[in-house]
Amino acid sequence: MPFRRILSELLHAIHGSLGAGLLDWEGESVESVTERPFDADDHDLKVIGAYQGIFMTRLKRLCDDIAIGAPRRFKLEMSGTTVMSCDLKDGYYVVLIVEPSTNEGVAWRELEACREKLMAEI
Repeated sequence: MPFRRILSELLHAIHGSLGAGLLDWEGESVESVTERPFDADDHDLKVIGAYQGIFMTRLKRLCDDIAIGAPRRFKLEMSGTTVMSCDLKDGYYVVLIVEPSTNEGVAWRELEACREKLMAEI
């Protein structure tokens, strides 16, 4: 499956991207990529991705409880990075880590295109 290629294309399309990962319903990394060094290694990327899954699961539960519809994406902003996540299907999700100065509109557009490509492969 071309997951690594799709995630690499995502990173190359976004100025300021740091890493990306595809994870399953248990928070296990299916694939992760980083194209340039930053203060996180492959293990850190997997941990960040796993926590995004925990957050997404809780967010889904909250949205179900108050009947506002299923969340498709969300982000966390920290002082040194921004973490953006999109739900896929069957419990899979994709995580993108970018610099805080990254153009958010471009990042979301590219992440949505990546989402569609990944959904076609899952």
